Amino acid sequence: MSIHRPDSELTHLNARAATEAVAVSPDLYHVLAKAQEIAEQTDGSFDITIRPLADLWGFIWRDYRLPTEEELRTVLPLVNYRLIEMNADRRTVRFLAKGLSIDLGGIAKGYAVDCAIEKLQQLGVTNAMVKAGGDLRVTGVPPGKRNWTVQLEDPRRQGHRVAIPLRDSALSTSGNYENFFEFEGRRYSHILKPQTGMPVDGLAACTVIAPTCVESDALATACFVFGVEESLARFGERYPMRFAETADRAGQRWFPSRQSKSFPIEHQPDAY
Repeated sequence: MSIHRPDSELTHLNARAATEAVAVSPDLYHVLAKAQEIAEQTDGSFDITIRPLADLWGFIWRDYRLPTEEELRTVLPLVNYRLIEMNADRRTVRFLAKGLSIDLGGIAKGYAVDCAIEKLQQLGVTNAMVKAGGDLRVTGVPPGKRNWTVQLEDPRRQGHRVAIPLRDSALSTSGNYENFFEFEGRRYSHILKPQTGMPVDGLAACTVIAPTCVESDALATACFVFGVEESLARFGERYPMRFAETADRAGQRWFPSRQSKSFPIEHQPDAY
C-alpha cells in the first residue's frame, strides 16, 4: 500500500486502473472499501484521491512549493473519491478519470497496526501495545495495571503532554506539526481540504479513539478536515475525540482544547 515503492501493489494499481479494472488483494480491497465508506460519511473530507494535490504541494517527497491558482484548478477535478469504481464480487478497482491517483497514507498504517495486533492475539499474546507513529492500538493491560496510559503529543512542542487511559481500543492523532512548511509567516500543513486544495487552517491536532486502528487512523484525518463542530455533532457520541485549535495561521495563539464528552483524560497540564 506504499506510494513510495515502485513494486507495491498500490503503485501498480495507480498505473493501470485508469485504463482497465484491476483485481486487487483482499487486504488492499478492504482498506479501499473502508476509505470509501469514511469518505461518504464525511462528505468527502476524507478522500484517498488526494494524491495529485499532495504531489502539487510537494508533501509526498517534502519538496515543498506553493501551487498557483491555475495549477489548483487543473488538479482539483481529479480529487473525487466518487471517481473510483469498485466491484466487490470480482474484487476489482477502476478509475473513472485519467490522472487519478490514490494515496493511502491516511489509513493504511492503521490497518497495519490492526494486522499486528491480530497476529499477536493468534500467537496467544493477551497484553500488548502496537505503535506506529501517531497510530496505536492496545489489547489487554500492562502487568499490575487497569489500563494502558497513552500520552498525546503537545502540538506546540513545549512538553505539555496529555495522558489518557486506554484499554482494548485504538487511538490516532492527525496534526499539522510533522509535515509542513512555512512561507511569509504562514504554516502550510500536509493535511489538505479536498474541496479547495488548500491546507486546513485553525486546527493543530485531532485525536480519535475507535475499536480498530484502521477506523481511528482514517477518522483522525477525516475529522481534522471535516472541522470541529461537524465532527463532534456527527461522530462525537460514537467515537471519543479531541481537538487542539489555533487562533491564527502562524499557530501563535491557541484556544482551549475541545473534546467529546466520552474522551478520557488521566492527566492534563494547565497549559494545554
